[in-house]
Amino acid sequence: MKKLKFDLRFLYLFIPMLLLEVIFHFVQFEGIDFFSFLRIFFFVSFLSLFIALIFRWIKNRKAYYIFGIVLMFWFSAYSFVELIFKNSMNDFYSFGTVSDGAGRIAQYALIFVQSAKPSYYLCFAGIIVYLLLHRFVKFNEKGPYQLPAIFAILSFLLLVVSMDLGSGVNSILKTYGTFSNKTVIVDKYGIQHFFFRDLSALVYKVPETIDIVDEEPEDAEPVLVPERKRVINDTQWKSIAASEENANMQTIDKYLMSKSITQPNEMTGIFKDYNFIYFMVEAGDYLMIDKDLTPTLYKMYTEGIHFSNHHTPLYSCATGESELVSYLSIFPYVDVCTPNYIAGIQYYEALPYLFKNAGYRTFALHNWRDEFYERKEILPAVGFDAYYDIDDIWQDKTIQHTNGWQSDSMLIEQAIKHIDEADGKFFCDIITSVMHFPYDESSYWGDYYLDEVSAVHPDWDIKFKRYMSKCMDFDKGLEILLNYLEEKGIADTTTICIYPDHRPYWMDYDKLMELTRPLDPKRSGENGIYREPLIIYNKNTGPIVNENYCSTLDHAPTIANLYDLNYDPRLFMGSDIFDGEKTVILANGNWINSRGFYDATTEKFTPNDPNDQVDNAYVSRINSSVQNTINISYLIMDEDYFAKRSAICSPR
Repeated sequence: MKKLKFDLRFLYLFIPMLLLEVIFHFVQFEGIDFFSFLRIFFFVSFLSLFIALIFRWIKNRKAYYIFGIVLMFWFSAYSFVELIFKNSMNDFYSFGTVSDGAGRIAQYALIFVQSAKPSYYLCFAGIIVYLLLHRFVKFNEKGPYQLPAIFAILSFLLLVVSMDLGSGVNSILKTYGTFSNKTVIVDKYGIQHFFFRDLSALVYKVPETIDIVDEEPEDAEPVLVPERKRVINDTQWKSIAASEENANMQTIDKYLMSKSITQPNEMTGIFKDYNFIYFMVEAGDYLMIDKDLTPTLYKMYTEGIHFSNHHTPLYSCATGESELVSYLSIFPYVDVCTPNYIAGIQYYEALPYLFKNAGYRTFALHNWRDEFYERKEILPAVGFDAYYDIDDIWQDKTIQHTNGWQSDSMLIEQAIKHIDEADGKFFCDIITSVMHFPYDESSYWGDYYLDEVSAVHPDWDIKFKRYMSKCMDFDKGLEILLNYLEEKGIADTTTICIYPDHRPYWMDYDKLMELTRPLDPKRSGENGIYREPLIIYNKNTGPIVNENYCSTLDHAPTIANLYDLNYDPRLFMGSDIFDGEKTVILANGNWINSRGFYDATTEKFTPNDPNDQVDNAYVSRINSSVQNTINISYLIMDEDYFAKRSAICSPR
């Protein structure tokens, strides 16, 4: 009887591809669970068998060999870069986000590579194994093609069957479909499978409808100021909703109207009719607050309102999304650069619009151009009357051009000119840039104050010294601003808010947290790096320390309440920080609050106090609320909700 032969050429790809997955998982996740390995095994089997069959029909062994080299090099390099992004930016990058920032990434490619840990280079072991297999191992390449085809089909079917195996409370198949947590997809399906899912996400973002989980009724907010009870008439809204035929719009209407209307509190209106200056500080961190080197910032921190448990989540498109979240109080997409994706869409409930509706002149300045984010489209759509970027500023030929990022003190001086021109109340938004990386190479502002920094902190690493030198330029600008407000006679009636867009990149974060622990004693561990300052300063208010957990998502409703603006608190995904304890939603659905941290990838809750017996019901309740916040945010952006519901936005 003739022995049946099996075509084993697929093993030339199968073995190195599977090895790459195992290496990647141990480097990034320190292991791989059984069901994840099963899915990866089936996927790699299907893909390697499918490719081998194609080249069998082509009947060109050399082409198969060359294609395999190219494929293994791509997957190795792709895995290598994704490890760098994950450990630098706290998320795996997708084509949807990278495409918006391709120029930015190219500029800093060398820095990205230099930040790679030695273990990341193990990703290239797959190429070596591939070459060695072809050099020293002769797999049988004869036999009926039907058998490999049957195994390919079987592998695909087994992959489909196993897609949701090992799920905990949350379906990983649903995560795969919605592309709502890239870390889960990479962990549960493999980095090579993620590559193909990411490609499909360019055209398939989220399902047309999203389920909203029923939540427990919210506790009614106490009316602390009875004579100022917040009452909103929903008659018009209900009338519009009743005639709505779009299922997503119906879902949003129902969810938002079901939320409780938070009531005025002791901080309501303390800045009513005051001017407002809103700073988003590039790469701001507690490290920038130094009694000796940045005395003005230190004064504002110690004499103003400081939120000691404020977090700045690191979103996929960090700066642009932190900025947008602070205006809209909405959770951004994870698979595209949200501000560019929704550029030009009107958001009538955005914070700048609330000020504009209250009679404020609204304008923004930034000391760079629209190289990364389409602010000339984005900012008018959220309520700014005018926006001035660096090209507008450089129309003044006396402005100095410097090597690298431009001066923040210069930017503040330019802002003062526009404040001077404002007739009446103003909302001035200042988006800084000087503290942007790199810190490990020479730059104009990174070196400008190095001698002063070295005199105070001689033992600091050069990266920290250059960072502080840049901070000092920002602080000089704040000093100029406070002096101007005094001279203008509007210091009493002007409030300044300062927050960062994200942590400084490519620092020794353990050392960074150690240096800043005197200002934030709780700053340590995996999530400590997201604890970033939020300062609200008025010369007559403070010092006040608010300890409620909060994030950028809570800025808009908090500021709206402080200014007693005409707004509906239900239309924000965040809430007024002064109302009480919050849950901070980090990237990819992880969350943190006063009781502990929940990792959406592992579905594990770690209490801050080991003696705190947190039950599953509590975790499930917070999970439902977090998922609703994310899903409703997506629906609002998908449907251009506030553009279609302008009638329910302020003023009613």
